[in-house]
Amino acid sequence: MIDEFFTEICKDLHFNATKLTNEEFGQNWKVPEGFISIIGLENAKFPVFYYGITESSKKEYFIKKEKGQIFVRLRFKFDRKDLIEKEKYVVANAFNGLLLLIYIDKDEFIRESSKVLKELYEKDEEVRKYIENLKERNMFESVTETIGFIANRDYNWLIGRIKYNLGNMRYSGEGYYLIPLKTKLEITPGLETEDNYLIIDLENAHLFRNFIIYLDKVRGQVIYNKERLCNKKPAIINVKVDENHCPWCGAKLRVVKTKKGEFLGCTNYPQCLYRRFPKKGVDLG
Repeated sequence: MIDEFFTEICKDLHFNATKLTNEEFGQNWKVPEGFISIIGLENAKFPVFYYGITESSKKEYFIKKEKGQIFVRLRFKFDRKDLIEKEKYVVANAFNGLLLLIYIDKDEFIRESSKVLKELYEKDEEVRKYIENLKERNMFESVTETIGFIANRDYNWLIGRIKYNLGNMRYSGEGYYLIPLKTKLEITPGLETEDNYLIIDLENAHLFRNFIIYLDKVRGQVIYNKERLCNKKPAIINVKVDENHCPWCGAKLRVVKTKKGEFLGCTNYPQCLYRRFPKKGVDLG
């Protein structure tokens, strides 16, 4: 992961990144997997920023049950002892901090969360009933299609909240994020601790207000946090969703009529499973 990130980020002249190894530096503590310098940003607070980068996390897809609803969530688990050792190197070399590198990929989220849902559909009675009820209520043809809908729904909900906290709803939300381990000498608000792990839970979207760099893989853009790196603060842009277009993928919506009723569905079906049902008494035409 870090190799691809460095290849992409170094296409921008403001960034220079290098991989680090314990063998190369021969330290008594662990070194981060990478080093990045950020230079020449407009209105920068400092001439150059130096950060260590670590990518050593485990992805965990899991189910959250709440008020009769079933949701898929994703979190990244970093070993706390490992981070402590790497932070020693960062402090000793007077870097600006240690950054946690994560990668969010929509196709992977849909695939892995669907796998979790399918397994629990066979084992968990509560999950099975929820999926069957959702299938009937939303007029899906199969359990597989219903599971695909849940995976897409939860991905778009999580990413939508992250994009809002990044400050721009036009970003894709996919790509690489650099999240600081510490903010003002304290663990960055939104990071969780559990046993021996430090956790980035995507549901804690306010954490992403503290991002340092976001590399939008879909749009091919590098976005840096002006509030953290510059003297000017970013503004949150309010983007209204056009009711005639799909909020998940941007394609146009169309009226779908079935024996069970009608709804607004995405014209990008079956790639996109978004659908919206009218209020009672409203004719879609």
